[in-house]
Amino acid sequence: MNIKELRKEMMLAKKTDPEKSTILAMLLDATQKLAKADGNREANEKDLLAAAKREMKMAHQSIDAGIDVGNTVNILEVFIPKTMGPEETQSIVDAVIAQLPEKNPQLMGKVMGTLKKEYGEKLNMGIASQMVKNALS
Repeated sequence: MNIKELRKEMMLAKKTDPEKSTILAMLLDATQKLAKADGNREANEKDLLAAAKREMKMAHQSIDAGIDVGNTVNILEVFIPKTMGPEETQSIVDAVIAQLPEKNPQLMGKVMGTLKKEYGEKLNMGIASQMVKNALS
């Protein structure tokens, strides 16, 4: 979903689902603040993703603290792409490492750079990092 679609969805929800409308307004505000802090520019999808991840993290922290966040997590999930599972991640890590001239822990940065460049948000980089570390040791 992009910024324009977010605004449209927020306006539609205003009449039928006030909770969703409020959460989407909060997300839009967070997105715009990120863009403003980064050179006072127009918000884009990258800002939206970053804001959604930050809001999701705060929602999970609230849940851990015993605070009811309603449908916040379900609403925000739409804005965060699903990451690949451990099996798929391991397969990708193995394929990238197979292209190396040698298995050397000093090549971890190169492997992680390749993974981030080619797979970006599709991989959980924390999990991938541990897999790379194990494979290169």
